[in-house]
Amino acid sequence: MKNRPHLALRPLLIAGVLSLSAPAALAADWLLASSRPQVVPGERFEVVVIGEGRSADWPERLAASLELPAGGPRIALELVAIGRPDAAANQRRYFARWPMEVTGVATLALADRPSARLLLDAGTATRVAAPAPVPAASASAVPQTAAAQVALAPMAPVAELPPEAAPVEPSALGFHEPMYFLVGGKDPVSARFQFSFRYRIFDDQGVVAETLPVASGLYFGFTQTSLWDLQSESKPFRDSSFRPSLFYRWAVDDPQRRGSLALSGGYEHESNGKEDMPSRSIDTLFVRAEARLRLDDAGTFLGIAPKAWTYLDREDNPDIARYRGHAELGLRIGRDDALMFSTLIRRGSDGKLGTQYDLSYPLRRSVFSGVGAFVHLQAFKGYGETLLEYDQNKEAQYRIGVSLVR
Repeated sequence: MKNRPHLALRPLLIAGVLSLSAPAALAADWLLASSRPQVVPGERFEVVVIGEGRSADWPERLAASLELPAGGPRIALELVAIGRPDAAANQRRYFARWPMEVTGVATLALADRPSARLLLDAGTATRVAAPAPVPAASASAVPQTAAAQVALAPMAPVAELPPEAAPVEPSALGFHEPMYFLVGGKDPVSARFQFSFRYRIFDDQGVVAETLPVASGLYFGFTQTSLWDLQSESKPFRDSSFRPSLFYRWAVDDPQRRGSLALSGGYEHESNGKEDMPSRSIDTLFVRAEARLRLDDAGTFLGIAPKAWTYLDREDNPDIARYRGHAELGLRIGRDDALMFSTLIRRGSDGKLGTQYDLSYPLRRSVFSGVGAFVHLQAFKGYGETLLEYDQNKEAQYRIGVSLVR
């Protein structure tokens, strides 16, 4: 999907967009604008919507889409409002998250007002501190309508988020843990796959969250990890782990800054869904931190995710703490739009270790509209590859496949 414009043309994107799109957008009482035409794949971006209507008419969410060049697919987005409308300027600021697999120039368009369009460039995958000045020769091409003059003045420089505009997820349903399908291993050859999602129970615009804003951080999560025997004649599932959870998540920093931090804690049940002797299950209370530190302007980051828990119930496997312990450490380094390496380390109270290593790289032309795809290599060694075999020490198992979330 790469479609990089010449570097010298990037500072002119806003001028070009306004000159091409403003007449049509204004005819429909809507205009899309941005003081930063460059965006970073996988991260937040902001736009300003300008209109002629009353401030009370501004919605909290706007349906939009990204139109890719050369007849590419349309990717649905939802723009989420930041703060309150600016009644004096007839505008409101919105944000969304740019899909990780989309690079190059794409057109952002509002679903209900397709004439409101804006070109954005994800070709550099770097942060832009401030927009470059528009040359005088090009500036004359920008129509100096009253609405455009009013809109551009408040947008430079870009204001910090107001205190009441804490970042929120654009959708109640979102990704939780990595999702992948991998094949390999030995004794026997098997497939290991995982899918995971989380659901925000109280929408930030609902009655409960508006009355009690702290409730918007309450989530339900679910993760399933399965090991599928591909070598035996009947191709059985060796084991599956089901992990429903109820937890609270609190983001304590803005992800657009140099670093970010989120804290979560709650209840988690894990079971393999079997009866009698093969049955395995635990109930825990856990706390988890997710920290990310940006290392350079290209988007390279270091991530640290420690998790600790205490057992509420482990009757089916009373000695599991000897092998699984009470904590784990997740580390990752790389870029959201490039190579990424991660590891998960778990140590039991008797010194038993279980380690997992993941290396992934994005497929630029994903077959999944709106969802990234990655070539994924995984290695696992030690205890705890499955809940059923938590006390068995496994040799290194290597698998390769595809992941959708990493």
